[in-house]
Amino acid sequence: MSAALLVLPLSLVGTTACTKESTPAAAPLSYAASEPPVTIKFWFMPNGLNAEQSMKAETEAFHRLHPNITVQLRMLDWAAALTMISTAVGGGDAPDVAQLGTTWVGDLTKSGALQPYSEAEIDSLGGQAAFVPASWTSTKPAGTDAVTAVPWFVDVRALFYRTDVLRRLGLDPAKAFADWNSLERTLAAIKREGKVAPLGQPGKNDWNVVHNVTPFIWGAGGDLLSADGTAPTLSTPEAIAGVDYYQRLMANYNKRDLLAKDSDAAMASFADGETAVLMQGPDAVSRFRTGTDRAGLRSGWSTAPLPAGPQGRYTFLGGSDLAIFARSAHHPAALEWVRFLTGAESQDRYAVRAAGIWPARLETVRAAALDTDPVYRAFAQAQTFGRQYPAVAAWGDIEAALTRDISSLWEFVMATGKPMPADDLRRLLLSADDNVRTAIVRAP
Repeated sequence: MSAALLVLPLSLVGTTACTKESTPAAAPLSYAASEPPVTIKFWFMPNGLNAEQSMKAETEAFHRLHPNITVQLRMLDWAAALTMISTAVGGGDAPDVAQLGTTWVGDLTKSGALQPYSEAEIDSLGGQAAFVPASWTSTKPAGTDAVTAVPWFVDVRALFYRTDVLRRLGLDPAKAFADWNSLERTLAAIKREGKVAPLGQPGKNDWNVVHNVTPFIWGAGGDLLSADGTAPTLSTPEAIAGVDYYQRLMANYNKRDLLAKDSDAAMASFADGETAVLMQGPDAVSRFRTGTDRAGLRSGWSTAPLPAGPQGRYTFLGGSDLAIFARSAHHPAALEWVRFLTGAESQDRYAVRAAGIWPARLETVRAAALDTDPVYRAFAQAQTFGRQYPAVAAWGDIEAALTRDISSLWEFVMATGKPMPADDLRRLLLSADDNVRTAIVRAP
């Protein structure tokens, strides 16, 4: 998915004359009002509802504070965004600042596309302590100390369920989703009642294909890669057990047509009352709270942490970071924009209220009472057992390979209505390991 990029970082600010004693001047930490007007380019993805309108409102608020900085927006589709950014970098036409998926940082950093943040710049944002601790995992490639991206917001998964369905069946939500065994018993009870599809997960056409299955791999004690990120491990007994558990849930309880659809379709199906259980990120909360006239939402809904597996409770923790590109000619202005977007006011207005996304800034989490809100509480709990993928340079290609292989599993389930047999599943995951190994070897 990501391309090999040959980009040499350029100096972004003026330097003193080169002598033995001289050192490059530090980049300014602000863009003074006396500086000439500049326009910076910001590329972002559709975050939440009314994404373009909400981001335009942020640029207008920023421009009122900094009349000499204009932010030019470009919204990219999630599925094509990494390729478009990589292509722009290779062609010398990268934006000044961009939203990056957390798994993209390693690849783009290794290519030389991103300008590292200095300690002083990070301090000017409030320092690492101002942000959700786990959100810093993705901000620098594995094995390095250079921070090339800063947290913007956090994507963590929880389980949504219909309260009326559980009440009708006499099930206690605190026990119904406690672990894998209780989750399957709950889905089986909903299936026996026959009034609504038990599970409503998206399938092969979702950009979350890998994220959806990985918590179950971790819960079984497996992983996608070795600890150092150099070898695939999807065909280990533990990883196979995790994939097998999840595929049996999908085959036995999932609404069949959703196996070919994405998260938007899955959320719509839940809201319309067609499914009883869904695993999704916090952006679904704002969607569901504004759709109270829809059948599934009128009936009542709530959230719970993902169930614990035999080897522990895990959830995928991702989200988005903000990076300044090495070729930006307007670094101080770009830093002002990053500081604004990661500031408490923008985090509350854009991340929480407009996009319905979990903010990376702790001050905003507390101010918005997200950690005590009855519906958001499950996401606050989930952060304590969230895991991120390693920031390795090959991740883009690794994820693309895994997406293809896991998608073929959903094609089998759609065609047969049954889980893939154990021997076939093992062969599929052995093949997936081969494809991941090839991606690692080919990484620049």
